[in-house]
Amino acid sequence: MRGDHELDLGSPTQRTLFAVLATRPRTTLSRQELINAVWGPNPPTTVESSIYTYIARLRRSFEPKRPRRAPSELLVADGNGYLLKLDPRKIDAQVFERHLESVRELQRSGTWSEAVRKLDTALALWRGPAFGGAVGPLADAERIRLDELRFTAIEDRAQLLLEADRANEIIGDLSSLVRTHPLRERLHYLLMVAHYRCGRRADALKQFHSVRRLLIKELGIEPGEDLRRCHDQILNGTLRSPMPVSDSPLTLTSSGAAVSQPVAPPPAQLPRDVPGFTGRLRELKRLEGFVSAADILDEAGVILISGAPGVGKSALALRFARGLAERFDGGHLHLDLRGFSNAGQPMKPAEALDHLLAGLGSTPKPSEDLQVRSSRYRSLVAGKRILIVLDNARSAEQVRPLLPGDPSCLVLVTSRNRLSGLTTRDGALRMTLDLMPKDDAATLVRHVIRQANGYAEHHLVDGLCQVGDYLPIALRIAAERMTSRFHVGLSSAGRTPPGRDDLLESPDTESDEQSSMRSVFSSSYRALPNDAAEMFRLMSLHDGSTFDLTATAVMADVGCERARQTVDYLLSGHLLRVTPGNRLRYHDGMLRAYAKDRAVAEMPYQARRAAVSRVLGHYVRTADTALRLLHPRRCPIIPPLPAPDGVPIVRFECPEQARTWLETELPNLTVAVRQAQVYGVPQVRERLPPIIQNFLYARPEGHPGVPTNGPRPEGHPSVPTNSPRPEGPPSR
Repeated sequence: MRGDHELDLGSPTQRTLFAVLATRPRTTLSRQELINAVWGPNPPTTVESSIYTYIARLRRSFEPKRPRRAPSELLVADGNGYLLKLDPRKIDAQVFERHLESVRELQRSGTWSEAVRKLDTALALWRGPAFGGAVGPLADAERIRLDELRFTAIEDRAQLLLEADRANEIIGDLSSLVRTHPLRERLHYLLMVAHYRCGRRADALKQFHSVRRLLIKELGIEPGEDLRRCHDQILNGTLRSPMPVSDSPLTLTSSGAAVSQPVAPPPAQLPRDVPGFTGRLRELKRLEGFVSAADILDEAGVILISGAPGVGKSALALRFARGLAERFDGGHLHLDLRGFSNAGQPMKPAEALDHLLAGLGSTPKPSEDLQVRSSRYRSLVAGKRILIVLDNARSAEQVRPLLPGDPSCLVLVTSRNRLSGLTTRDGALRMTLDLMPKDDAATLVRHVIRQANGYAEHHLVDGLCQVGDYLPIALRIAAERMTSRFHVGLSSAGRTPPGRDDLLESPDTESDEQSSMRSVFSSSYRALPNDAAEMFRLMSLHDGSTFDLTATAVMADVGCERARQTVDYLLSGHLLRVTPGNRLRYHDGMLRAYAKDRAVAEMPYQARRAAVSRVLGHYVRTADTALRLLHPRRCPIIPPLPAPDGVPIVRFECPEQARTWLETELPNLTVAVRQAQVYGVPQVRERLPPIIQNFLYARPEGHPGVPTNGPRPEGHPSVPTNSPRPEGPPSR
């Protein structure tokens, strides 16, 4: 309709194409899905051109004033198919089914009169046969489904009126219905109860004998248990309440009889909650806001929880899902997609759909292709309140076929990758999970220790938190290792937490993926392309806490653009993070320790030394350039260290830029002197200390006076005691 004017949707096939798009508004349907729904398994050879023709005609009908080459605002095409931008609240079939959901809630609360009014509103939406004028497999199937829903709603209305003690209002309607649908046993049951409630016991018994004769004659069967029990209770005068409301779908027999089919309980696949789940209140509140936003927009909600390995994504998703479980009476599905697992390859979408279909009570069919499986899955979840948890996803392509199109469902996805395609194309709301706050981490550690009947002093708990880098899995492993070492309490002040090397190693007797951080990290590491894996290893050889893109490119011996692309890959997998000032660092210290472990295990010493030598040379050249621009009179007399061919050179546009670089990189320059001693790089060991000291003495506030012996204040750089130092005051 456009206003009060009914649009001409054209031929039956064209009307069917529109009907198919309207069944899943705001969802892109592929051409193959449209072909299967409209033409079935044997489409004509010209089907592709027919689709283009029908789409063009529909657009002209919907938007007659649209310029010829202007894009359509209602019927949109992309590379994957077509999407109808239509508000689901304007589609009668979907509004009707939502009304039925509301009626079920009112039934459960015993609000009979309000439920009757809601059903009257729903039934008033019917202005003719479902999918009138449409043809094809989907139209036929939907027509049967909707007609059955409508008739069940009529029966529910009669039952609700019985519950409200208004039996006299329905006897006439039920008598008419049993004449047109004589094999529906529930209609006869309701009519028998209505007669009995109105004091017509003889009419009620007569109705039973009438339907019994009919069933024996037509089907050769006796009435069902409910009808027989009702008959006995009428005879005994013990009938008190009508048949319980049934959510069971009805299937038609070959002769048209409606027979109630037993239905398995809704799926309840959520795994056991993580013991001792701690904190994350802010994250849980934000996730609740995501769900509310999806409800307001009336869209199928997709929430993505991403983060580094071991940060607790799955535990958070499961805790949140359990808090939502009561809202989803259609059931709860859970599937580990094995995106990052040492147990095997990531699960393919077709295999994942088979698992989900089996959970919904549908037998998987190996002969079906991915599109058909996905369509059948979406049809099964349509109109149901189902919560779907897709854990440990690798890519958006793995997840996309598993997303329902109905706004009644909610999907929680967890992944170590950012899965940007899910947010940009599928509208997923993403939350990136970070390390645990200090207090929550300490609470988690104490819980694990208490579970082992142990006790730990404050300093031991803090030590475990620092060793575990506030990663939930690492904290659990560290606390468990502590309790396994000391079986008789944990009260000795001399005891120390296990080190990071201990957490990386797995006990000889265990093979569980969660028994060591090496196992947790290795699945992410093995998924990296060769160039990303190499950079992941190389960056660990840099002893500084943070570094810029140029230093990364120098270490990897690649150009800055190539380094940026590889770094983006590591950032997307949450193996690196960006700190203020666009500096790079490993996501956590545990991950850095694992990267260095891999570098030592997989790279020969000469390759590691060459990478370190390259970055140390970069620091000497750039620091020398910065000091010559900032304080030319304080530069060393020796000429600058030449750069090898192809190595990026940093250029400064002004003295202030040079000062900023020196201040930022001062901790790394100090570390570089130490690394030059370890790896035996004499040019760096001789040139860098004078540059550092000349810069420090030339500061406006003067030399900070860092002691050269003994411990230094944390975060305050100084030249190592065994480094060459200029004699006398710094000078040119």
